[in-house]
This record gives sequence, C-alpha cells and structure tokens, in this order.
Amino acid sequence: MTYSQMEAKTWEVGGKEGSRSAGWWNNMANYQMETPPGPKYIPGIASVLKISERRVEELVAEQWYGVRPDDEVPEPVRDLVPLLADVDPADMSTVEELLVILGHKHHLDKQRAEIEAGGEGGSETA
Repeated sequence: MTYSQMEAKTWEVGGKEGSRSAGWWNNMANYQMETPPGPKYIPGIASVLKISERRVEELVAEQWYGVRPDDEVPEPVRDLVPLLADVDPADMSTVEELLVILGHKHHLDKQRAEIEAGGEGGSETA
C-alpha cells in the first residue's frame, strides 16, 4: 500500500478529522514523528494496518512512552507517572538521584527497625 493509499483509507474511516496525510505516513514509517497520533486518528491507523485499535494504542504507548502492555507499574507509583511526564528532560537525572537517595533511606530505615526489634544485626546499634 502506498502512502497515498494509506491517506485515502484513513479518510474513508475517519473523515477529514480522522485522516492522516501521505507525508504523515512517510514520516511515521521513517521514525520521524516527534509526537504520537491523537486518539481521533487511532481508528484510521488501525484500519490501514489491519490491526485492532487496542493494538495501535499499545504500539503508541511503546514507541513514544516506552511502556509495554506487559510492564507492571506498582500501584503506589502509578499516580507519579503522569507527574514525571511534566518534568523537563534536563531535570530527569536530578529526579533519578532523588529517587535513589530516598530508596537508600527507606532501606536503612527498614534495617534500623529490624535491629531495634532484635532482628537481623543482633545487638548492633544504628
């Protein structure tokens, strides 16, 4: 299927509002897209690719956000993910450092509690 045919197919499915241009398909095929397609384009893309809309959504999540359907995000972390999307990429190393520090603190707090409870570490003091 040519990019022009793909454009025509998305026009059939989504009309003017849900269609994608031949140029868009070319950019998509060559990984030159900076932003993911919006939800209104999903039905047309699914039709062209002959896959389910759900699969298109999964592919978008994987390509643009690095998330796969089989990835597991712990419940307490799920509310943080949207917040991280708003962080400037230049600040992500700082966020990572902060998370490592807080993780170490949590680990040390657990060790201290075990020691105080007479568990691992015996009579050592923290």
